[in-house]
Amino acid sequence: MHKTWLIYALGGGWGHLTRALSLGRIAAKQRKVRIITNSPYAQKISHEGCLVHWIPDDAGFSATCLKVQEILLNIDYDCLIVDTFPRGLGGELANILPQLHSIPRILIHRDINPKYIIAKNLRDFVTANFNMVIIPGEGTDLGLADLPGVQHTAPWLIRNAEELPERNATRTSRILKVDKPVKIILVCAAGQASELDIFTQITLRLHQEFPECAVRILAANCPNNCPENLWISHHPGIECLAAADIVIGGGGYNTVYECAAVGVPLVALPLKRLYDRQAKRASQSYYIQNIEQAIATVRILLNPVKTAKNQSAPAYVNGAVQAMYQIMSYKL
Repeated sequence: MHKTWLIYALGGGWGHLTRALSLGRIAAKQRKVRIITNSPYAQKISHEGCLVHWIPDDAGFSATCLKVQEILLNIDYDCLIVDTFPRGLGGELANILPQLHSIPRILIHRDINPKYIIAKNLRDFVTANFNMVIIPGEGTDLGLADLPGVQHTAPWLIRNAEELPERNATRTSRILKVDKPVKIILVCAAGQASELDIFTQITLRLHQEFPECAVRILAANCPNNCPENLWISHHPGIECLAAADIVIGGGGYNTVYECAAVGVPLVALPLKRLYDRQAKRASQSYYIQNIEQAIATVRILLNPVKTAKNQSAPAYVNGAVQAMYQIMSYKL
């Protein structure tokens, strides 16, 4: 009988769900994998062999917390994996975790605001309630990185390098819809719905400033006032990023590490988050603060000397595979 892993991945955008699917799809070859999410995009994409418990993103705070508690206390699973928030996004795990002594609990420790760690006394809470902490490629400058037994992996990615489509095939297919040998500037609008407008403005300016390039915006839905021929909707986004020459996006986990993995320069506009420090992560890329800086940076990057992009297939280590073996080594 297959054992079951339950992954808690609440969070309003793509990030938590994509990270959960990165691990879940690999583990699903040997385990049953269930994912709890309230991402508004969960119903629009492949679940990669995982069973997704979707809580509607408009369910409200109390209803969401109650649904999470209902799932955790009423289904069978052999391992609980919690992404980013040790106490849960709304604190709803604080009273549940102490009841799960017989079930191994793994925390995926992505970078979070140190003020939150202090305010909620997370060091003591994590020590008392988790059997293992895994840091998915975010380095050692994290609030809980020095806890005993912390393990590290490379960044988690939803596709291994050998799984990526051939670059030119992606460019000319219905995905990117580019039928000429031109530079592709891809705007990755993977954040919150309220941020779509700023990325639409960037897209339209890029289209105006660089008519010799193919400008595309990657978003779940076609933005208002954006010509439909500039819009693409495709998941996983890493398949599109790998075919671009320049990417403009936020400083979120997936955007930053996917661009780094496939070797595409990222012009990063960090977005405000309650817990995530996008500005810190975006400093690994071409950091910008406004549209004018975005245009200026793209202009520099389009210089042939600056964009001697390696056209060979990307090669990288997928930390999600490493994490699967680390968790399984806990006799799961």
